[in-house]
Amino acid sequence: MEPFEVYKLYLALKLHFTTKSYDITKTKGAVRGKKETFLRRKDLISIRKLARDFKRSEIIDILVANFVRGDKWGGMFDTSAIETYKKWLTTKQRMLYNFNTDLYNVLLKMEMDNIKSAIYEDTHPLIFKMYMGREISLETLVMLDKLRPFVERFNDDFVLDDVCLLVSKYRPFVRFDKDNINFKHTEQLDLIYGNE
Repeated sequence: MEPFEVYKLYLALKLHFTTKSYDITKTKGAVRGKKETFLRRKDLISIRKLARDFKRSEIIDILVANFVRGDKWGGMFDTSAIETYKKWLTTKQRMLYNFNTDLYNVLLKMEMDNIKSAIYEDTHPLIFKMYMGREISLETLVMLDKLRPFVERFNDDFVLDDVCLLVSKYRPFVRFDKDNINFKHTEQLDLIYGNE
């Protein structure tokens, strides 16, 4: 892959993760990038190294992993970007196991605190509190939203705005068999969602 293509991929993913209006799934990564601007970048060495050492799909994953971690530069200036990517790959591989564990933890917390819905009860629902408290993973939050969308309801909430944006932008990158998960966990999901 050419370094300039990596640069344009970076621009597309940066726009996707940092703005509400740009959606990489609709634009298919189309961005305008000037060769002159690219050649003046201070991180040109990093971009060339990515282009040399990784395939296109891996570069996308590296950038996504770093944007999801909260790096607004997608790991371009971070020496630990590849380490973040490796941790993200492990998380991705354990996603279904973590989802099962997280569902159990949510249900346990609901029972302990006598909560009827982890999604719709309270101004800031339990599911968001548990994510922000690092008690459940971002992937679990995204999976729950993909199974039965709810995040859009909280887009205007000042406290949850960043989390809602991250969930909606990460959705295309979290892939799983929705029918299988829905079938396996129908009862648990019904309890978590409560009265929709």
